[in-house]
Amino acid sequence: MSEARAAHEGAVDEIWRLLTSGERTVVVDSPPGAGKSTLVRELTRRLLADGVRVPVVVQTNDQADDLVGGLVRELAEAGLPAEVGRLHASGWEPPTGFPRRGVRTSAKLAELAGCPIVVATAAKWAFSPGETFELGIIDEAYQMSAAALVRVGDLFDRLLLVGDPGQLSPFTVADEHTVRSLSAWPLSTAAGVVLRHHPGTPIVPLPVSWRLAPHTAPVVSDAFYVRPFRAGVDPGVRRLEVPASAHPAVRSAAEHGWGLLELPSAYQPRTDPEMVAHLVELARGLCAGAAVTADERRTRGLKSRDIAIGVAHTDQRDHVRAALDRAALPQVTVDTANRLQGRQFEITLVWHPLSGRRDATAFHLETGRLCVLASRHRQACIVVTRAGIASQLHEFPAAEPVWLGSDPPPIDGWAANLSFLDHLEKFRA
Repeated sequence: MSEARAAHEGAVDEIWRLLTSGERTVVVDSPPGAGKSTLVRELTRRLLADGVRVPVVVQTNDQADDLVGGLVRELAEAGLPAEVGRLHASGWEPPTGFPRRGVRTSAKLAELAGCPIVVATAAKWAFSPGETFELGIIDEAYQMSAAALVRVGDLFDRLLLVGDPGQLSPFTVADEHTVRSLSAWPLSTAAGVVLRHHPGTPIVPLPVSWRLAPHTAPVVSDAFYVRPFRAGVDPGVRRLEVPASAHPAVRSAAEHGWGLLELPSAYQPRTDPEMVAHLVELARGLCAGAAVTADERRTRGLKSRDIAIGVAHTDQRDHVRAALDRAALPQVTVDTANRLQGRQFEITLVWHPLSGRRDATAFHLETGRLCVLASRHRQACIVVTRAGIASQLHEFPAAEPVWLGSDPPPIDGWAANLSFLDHLEKFRA
């Protein structure tokens, strides 16, 4: 067994020990690509074998459907006849590829009484009273708000909360200042509020990212995480080969896993046309047919569907999408950080959230936003930005007020941006 695999298995065994010892709450901190969903499925199967009925709380219907599909497949492969319950809202339609066997669906919890595993969104669990469970599993516990946890918390005697502390936190577009003085801030993360009110809660970090490669994981770990993690694959296993004529930023990314392309410093509209053009040109060069990607499974040519462009705003996404369609690159993904959470690609091109701005707002300094954009790749990430971000950060230091009764974030967004930029300086094209 490799050292990384042994470290991961050791963490899983520690989580299982805590669950079986009767701990009231357990929090699992996971880096990007550490296998949160795999862990949830494995623990669910183990609890099922011990005769425990397992309710699983997820945050979106897509997450619920994916989890149900994975559980049905794994239970069938293990020869377990258990039926997975999918609790849903009225009007829900099963997506394409949703399993037809080994699953029972219903809008009422009572109709899933015979299912030893029940999966539903937090919103649906909140409207399913009348039954309590010995243990509940919350997936993506750092995406779930404290307000959502309060609505479902009394359903479970004990809780296992699994999530990535580096991802985007719950947010609102409303004016939050009128309620920010409350000690129980409704938009705290579910994991955060449990740790605040139950300080003795054990935290088990997953020590390995199976997505990030050895030459990219240290940058993400150092800039965005309190607890360091390592890559799960050995050096040299993942390779990106590009022709000598490729753009210098692409060649840097192929060699080091990171590339930084800086355009001249300028204040630009949020939909900066020159940024759009450079991102599309980089994508076009990668899709030209000469790039090759190799990993622990195989070596193959890079496809356009292997590439994603990450942005901060929906209008930026729309402009890049239109330019990609004009360039006949419809399979290249482009989306905001919020929508890219949980997804992975071979190569990501990142429009830096602070590029071309006159200021540095709390939205653009959100640690999770840049962390998500910088951690979707298996091979390489190229950050495209206007020059001058370091000066911009020093001119606009973090100005978010310190709210009474709330804990400061473990990683400050202003410091994380500076740290990430310092790492990228070595890879400037």
